[in-house]
Amino acid sequence: MADIYSTAVLARVVQNMLLPSSFLLDRYFTNEIRFDTEEVAIDIFVGKRRLAPFVHPLREGRFVESLKFQTALYRPPYVKDKRKLDPRRAIRRAIGERIGGDLTPQERTQVNLGLEMEDQMGMLTRRMEQMAASALASGTVTLQGDGFPTATISFGRSANLNVVLTGASRWGQAGVSPAADIEDWAARVVRESGRKVREITFTNAAWKAFRADPMVAQVIASFANGNPNFAAAGVNRDVGAVYLGTWGEWDLYLYNDWYIDPVDGVEKPMLADGTVILGSPDIEGTRAFGVILDEDIGFPVQGFAAKSWVEKDPGVRWLLMQAAPLVIPTNVNASLGAQVI
Repeated sequence: MADIYSTAVLARVVQNMLLPSSFLLDRYFTNEIRFDTEEVAIDIFVGKRRLAPFVHPLREGRFVESLKFQTALYRPPYVKDKRKLDPRRAIRRAIGERIGGDLTPQERTQVNLGLEMEDQMGMLTRRMEQMAASALASGTVTLQGDGFPTATISFGRSANLNVVLTGASRWGQAGVSPAADIEDWAARVVRESGRKVREITFTNAAWKAFRADPMVAQVIASFANGNPNFAAAGVNRDVGAVYLGTWGEWDLYLYNDWYIDPVDGVEKPMLADGTVILGSPDIEGTRAFGVILDEDIGFPVQGFAAKSWVEKDPGVRWLLMQAAPLVIPTNVNASLGAQVI
C-alpha cells in the first residue's frame, strides 16, 4: 500500500477536493505562473496612444522608438498551515460513518487526513480570493502576519480608478444617478487602459441603490433584459456571485462572501458593503507562486506543497501545507473600484 503521507500522494489527494467560492479569483485571475525564486516577475506592456509621424516623401523617415515592456517584481507572502493529527481519531467513528463503526483505523486515518487537507486548501483558496478582492477594489494588497511587518503592495492603478464617494455624491442621495456614474467610470477605464468594461459586480447596499435609479428600474421592470425572475421575486443571494442579468452591454453580478481575519478573529466581508467593481477578463490577472522554501522536500516549484512527519514522543503526526501565493492584476487599469455608500 502506498504511503498516504508521501509528498506525491498528498498532492494527489488535493486534486479531487471541493473548494470554497472563488468567483473573483476564477473570473479575473485565470493565469498561473510558478517561479523558482522568492520574488516573482510580471512583464507589463507599456502602450501609448501615439500618432504616426507626417514626413515629406522626399525626406528621411522619422525614427520611432519601439514600445517597451516594464517588469514588475513582487515578493509573495508565505503561507504555512501546520496541524497536529490526533491519533485517537483513528479509533473513533469518523464523520459520516455508521454508528458502531465499519471502517478500520487505517481507513479512518485516510478520511481524517482528507478532511484536514481539504480545510487547508479551502483556507488557501479563501486567502487568495481575499487578495483578489482587495486588488480589484483598491489596486493594492495588504499583508499582515507573523514574523514580518505589515506591508501594502501597490499594483500601480491610476488614481482615477479608485473612487470614494462622500457626502451628497453618495448613491442613494437626492439627485445622484448611479447609472450616470457607471457610464462615466466605464469611460475612465477605457481611457486609462484601452480595455472595455464588460462586467459590474455589486455588494448588497450598492445594488439596492443602483436598481433604484429610474434609468435602471425601467430596464428591470421591462422583464426583457437578462434574468426575468429577479425583478419580481428579489435576488436569491448565495455565497460567491449571483448573476443578475444585463444592463446595456454590461453583465451584472451580486457578490457576497466573507472570511475570518486571522489577525483579530473577526468575520469580515471580502468586499466592503457599498463596493462596486467594474472590469472584465481583460484584467488578465495572474496567480503567481514563489518557490517553496523547504529543503526537506527539495524546494519545489509549485502552487503549494504538503508534507507530514511523526513526532516520537508524544507519538503524533504533523501535517504542514506551504505556499507563496500572490494574485496580480496584470492590466490593473482595466478595473475600477468604487465605494459608493
